[in-house]
Amino acid sequence: MNTKDFKITPQDAMSQFWQWWDWGIVLVALFRSVEVPASVALKFLPSSASLEFAINLTTCLLLLLDIPLRFLRPAQTARGTLHGNPARLHYLRTYFLFDLIGSLPWGFTSNHFFTQDNWSVPISFLCLLRLARVAAFSQNFVRKPSRFFIARRLTVFLLWIALVIHLLACGWIAVGGVTHGLTPGHTYIRALYWSVTTVSTTGFGDITPKTEPQMIYTMLAMILGAGLYATVVANVASLIARADSARAAFDSKIERLNTFMKYKNMPEPLQKRILGYHEYLWQTGLGHDHETLLEDLSPGLRRSVGVFLNRHIMEQIPMLRGADAAVLHRLISGVTSVVYTPGDTILHHGEPGDTMYLINRGEVEVVDPKQGVVATLGGGDYFGELALLDPDRPRLADVRAKTFCALSVIDRETFTMVLEQFPEFAAHVRKVAATRIAESDLRAGQI
Repeated sequence: MNTKDFKITPQDAMSQFWQWWDWGIVLVALFRSVEVPASVALKFLPSSASLEFAINLTTCLLLLLDIPLRFLRPAQTARGTLHGNPARLHYLRTYFLFDLIGSLPWGFTSNHFFTQDNWSVPISFLCLLRLARVAAFSQNFVRKPSRFFIARRLTVFLLWIALVIHLLACGWIAVGGVTHGLTPGHTYIRALYWSVTTVSTTGFGDITPKTEPQMIYTMLAMILGAGLYATVVANVASLIARADSARAAFDSKIERLNTFMKYKNMPEPLQKRILGYHEYLWQTGLGHDHETLLEDLSPGLRRSVGVFLNRHIMEQIPMLRGADAAVLHRLISGVTSVVYTPGDTILHHGEPGDTMYLINRGEVEVVDPKQGVVATLGGGDYFGELALLDPDRPRLADVRAKTFCALSVIDRETFTMVLEQFPEFAAHVRKVAATRIAESDLRAGQI
């Protein structure tokens, strides 16, 4: 492989920096969303020399530093990437005010300037405006292609639920819902217990509101909890159903197939072969309807997918080794896939041929009518190429599937079209064909 494939451009390095920076800012914003409301509700006043104060100051400075940096970077929108002034205007119209207000040291301000005022907790909650950026980041994080899509979505969902429960607990402390005289740790645990039981709609009744502000707050928390509980149930059920949707579709297909085979009174061995075939497709992932999945892609993207899936096989064929990328692209666009079960005869001796086969997975046996099995071919091997090189030549042997086999097929029509479009490649193929045909005739004479 060419070393330039591993070269990191300045643009790539900058993009990677922004990705790490975004992760850092999200973690800082989440930390402040947890720490600031808790410290204000518990009336925890860190001294100017404490580690707590240093951490708060550092997080504020990082969030404030993020704002001018936003003006220097591209902006990702639904319509594409914006650069320069359009990117800056987009930021000003969307997240700028949220970021600016949410980055100010509201915890320090409310604790030191509103200590005797009921506005201390509401003012501290202004730091939550930074969560608008966290929400956008988490949405993009979930949407990124990944085999762990469901796990990602569930993790983000549970994180938001935990944050809501924490904020409700801080609010309950602020309205005096917890008995005075307890340590901050015991106070928070009792408030968290009330928050969890309220949100989960269980409400054991051992912690109840006593004042009108507490009653109003409890009613609002109950309404929020009922909606949140319904959302949790619906989303978790949806995620579980989505996680097993492919298996459910496969089971439904097998059920219909069983009904059909019993209705037609098919013999038991044939039924087992059919079911084994479908089980193999499921286990290997070959049973998915790839054509349907890819049909919405542009022609260029479909070709790129085809090249990715088949290039390593194509490069094993001598007559294609060293071929231009355009030749491989054109050939691969005409490749089809097929699966054979153990014992299936793929090629019959003496019949005319118009296809060659590339083995992606499994093993086949080459069977000579006189000598029996003369060769066993496996993944990365190919056979039947003489049908493309010499149209008048019949198949020289039987080829039988030894195991389940996933094969790629190139037909003569596609191959001939490529030869017509690429004269230099056609000249190379003619040389290879002459050699292969001579070798084949020699082997036939020895037999």
